[in-house]
This record gives sequence, structure tokens and C-alpha cells, in this order.
Amino acid sequence: MDMQTLQSIALFEKCRQFTKAREVQAAGLYPYFKPISDSEDTSVVIEGQKRIMLGSNNYLGLTHHPKVLEAASRALSRYGSGCTGSRFLNGTLDLHGQLEGAIAEFLGKEDCLVFSTGYQANLGLISGLIGRGELVYLDKLDHASIVDGAKMSYGDTLRFNHGDLAGLDRMIERTKSSRGAMIVVDGVYSMEGDIAEVPELVKIARRHGIALAVDDAHSIGVLGPKRMPYDRMIPLVDFVARTVSDMFAPPK
Repeated sequence: MDMQTLQSIALFEKCRQFTKAREVQAAGLYPYFKPISDSEDTSVVIEGQKRIMLGSNNYLGLTHHPKVLEAASRALSRYGSGCTGSRFLNGTLDLHGQLEGAIAEFLGKEDCLVFSTGYQANLGLISGLIGRGELVYLDKLDHASIVDGAKMSYGDTLRFNHGDLAGLDRMIERTKSSRGAMIVVDGVYSMEGDIAEVPELVKIARRHGIALAVDDAHSIGVLGPKRMPYDRMIPLVDFVARTVSDMFAPPK
């Protein structure tokens, strides 16, 4: 498609008018898509300079652990660089089953399903379970993947004020019926650092007979002693989503 044709398409007009990114780049203040040419634990090389990485999700620093690198090397030699197909058809390796079994045991859950990303896990969980006419209750500060999963479902989405569990309880009381319903929250809100009141959420879900899902991507290996009441309740949560890339070092 030539430039003249592109310029005649109304859909792209907003793209032509958006100049802010180039202006910020010209001022040398654009912070995105900075290529990393070398990486070693918490240090990276950007634009030829060694810098401390403060924005990584490699919370436990395992990406360069010798045992992790050794296991990755063995897997590459045995299976190649990819699965060559979807999980549904010919892309499920025995490693997937081993990993899913280990995670399920670690979390005290009946079973586990590994997705390629945490974003996809929330999309699949919510859109796959919430059907037409059913309800999903979201905290207003839930991660975008949770919001998008709700949008992709055929159900109705209701949002409660951040951390307002009394308000959530009242909302469920007003709207509940015989329809299926689920509460979905972040375990730790990555932008605010707030920790969800999982014990109280479990009580609310049980009292109203609805499901509870927690996106627990940012807590494991991070909360320390504060995890105790949180962890005791996680086995009572119906669905737990976690991202192994944030803590256990597989690639995203």
C-alpha cells in the first residue's frame, strides 16, 4: 500500500496527528524500547553503558542462576527452540505436564494449566468461565488483563472501589441471583503495592456462593513473613493465576 493510499484512509488520521512520541524522543526523554545489549543478574548494558536494572520482574534474580541455565540448555538440546505447535494439538511436551504437576502441588491445588503469559492466563480463565448473563466482580484497580478477560466474556462486569470489600458485599447482595458469578482481584496490586484481603474475600465468596479468582503474579517470593495469613487462604481460593516468569526465571 503506497503512501498516497494510506493518507486517504480515515482510520490512520489519528496516527498522523499523534506527534507526542516523536517530540519526546527528540528531547531525549523517551523511556521505552531501550535495547539491552547484555544482561547479568541485576546489571544490564544499555547504549554501551552498564546500568542497574530497577524495573525488572526478575524478583528473585534466578534468570542467571547456574542450575536454571543448565536446565534450559538441556531442554534446548532435547526439544529444540520451540514446541512446533499449539498445546491443544502437537505442542504439549512432557515438561509441561511435569511443570503443571509441580505448580499444583506447590499451591495446594487439584490441577494447573500453564499459559504462555500471565495476560493470556487471565484472558482464558475469565472469558472461558463467565458465560452469557453471568456476573464478574472486579476491583477498579485490577490489572488490564483481568479487565480484558471480562470484556471478552459474554457476561456482565461490575466494578467496586479499590479494596472496598464492604462495598463489594453490598453490591453482590443487590445483584446476585441464580446466575453464575465470580470475584476477580489482584493478590498484590503491582502499581500500588497493596495486598488483597484474601481471608475476607474468601468469606464473602463463600457467603454468597460465588467463585473467587486471585491474580497472584506479584506476591510469591516477595511478601516474606507477611504472606502467612495470605498463604493459608490461597488453597481456599477457587482459581489462582501466577506468572512463573516474574519469580522462577523462564522467559516471558
